[in-house]
Amino acid sequence: MKSVKKVAIVFSVIAIVALLLVAVGCDKAAVPTPAGTEEAAATDIAKEEGLYDIQPQPLHSVAQCAQCHIGVFERIKDAGGKHQIECVDCHTQFHMFNPKKRPYETVIPQCETCHGVFHGEGTKETPLVDCASCHTDPHAPLIIPGAVLSNNACMSCHTKETKQITDNVSRHTTEVSCSDCHHVEHGYIPKCNECHESHSPGHEMDDAACMSCHPVHMPAKITYSRKETPNLICAGCHDQVYGLLQNNITKHTDVKCSDCHSAHKRIPLCSECHGMPHSKRMMQDTSKCGDCHNIAHNLPVS
Repeated sequence: MKSVKKVAIVFSVIAIVALLLVAVGCDKAAVPTPAGTEEAAATDIAKEEGLYDIQPQPLHSVAQCAQCHIGVFERIKDAGGKHQIECVDCHTQFHMFNPKKRPYETVIPQCETCHGVFHGEGTKETPLVDCASCHTDPHAPLIIPGAVLSNNACMSCHTKETKQITDNVSRHTTEVSCSDCHHVEHGYIPKCNECHESHSPGHEMDDAACMSCHPVHMPAKITYSRKETPNLICAGCHDQVYGLLQNNITKHTDVKCSDCHSAHKRIPLCSECHGMPHSKRMMQDTSKCGDCHNIAHNLPVS
């Protein structure tokens, strides 16, 4: 019975409060504005369509960060590569730098957070060194100034090329550094004729021709296609031999260099092509074809 009385009292109080609010004019819209006041002089402005539909940018969005960090925004837009992500993906702390209390190194993102602790090619991975020694601008990570490159920095990532150039010693190993060739920016591939003249005067060779014999990072290890290497390529170095063949009247004039020399510096046996063309009795007097036929590039019988 007492609980029923309490409920009745509560409803009575609510009703009284509601009546009082109506009496004192809680709804100001219903109360007329007195003449001569500032409120009376104000003019109502009609709602402009579209003006109130603009949604505010979320806190620390790319667009919001770009309002202040204009230079960073432009660099990452033009050359950010895979770093074209949300700012907050890397920068989890904002405006925290204090030279006395919070050093710069403790605030900037750490590369290994996303990239792990290794950097390399395939399974030949090497531990990260100082990332910033090459990638000086994380907002344009693949623009690496030639001035900052050193062989050690390059070798920490380019392990395949490092092995090639150190295991196959040439002037590319002992006389030049990586940045002498790759001097413009990271990923720049130079033309061979930037440094080297063509082997054959009057016969310009493109990079494809050069590299058909000379692998870039082991240029002294000469390789070539047996079917696709013209004699003129060989003549670039072996000009005297080429001259003998050109002036020869035997069938060797029509033979490609690579038909006999299937590998660089390989000296074939005459019998590989010619078998045993003379009788055994004749061969008893000499065992060397060159005793009569001079050399393969100049065949007249002496």
